[in-house]
Amino acid sequence: SQICVACQNGRVDQALSLGFLLCWIAGDLTNFVGCYLTNQLPIQIVTAIFYVNMDIIMISQFVYYKLKNQKMTKCKVFQ
Repeated sequence: SQICVACQNGRVDQALSLGFLLCWIAGDLTNFVGCYLTNQLPIQIVTAIFYVNMDIIMISQFVYYKLKNQKMTKCKVFQ
């Protein structure tokens, strides 16, 4: 739902910090590695992969909207 809200308002860079997102993906990556190394159930591994993918999407959104909003700010300054 965070991903949908970010797409609707285009201001994900104000709602979340990059540091928070990087800590979040680090936690989900270690969860995935732990699931894989301890031979957890397949559903647990699939869930860990899902969370890592959602983190990648959120980081991509953050970077996209950060760059887009910076360009818009620069365009407004020069007008």
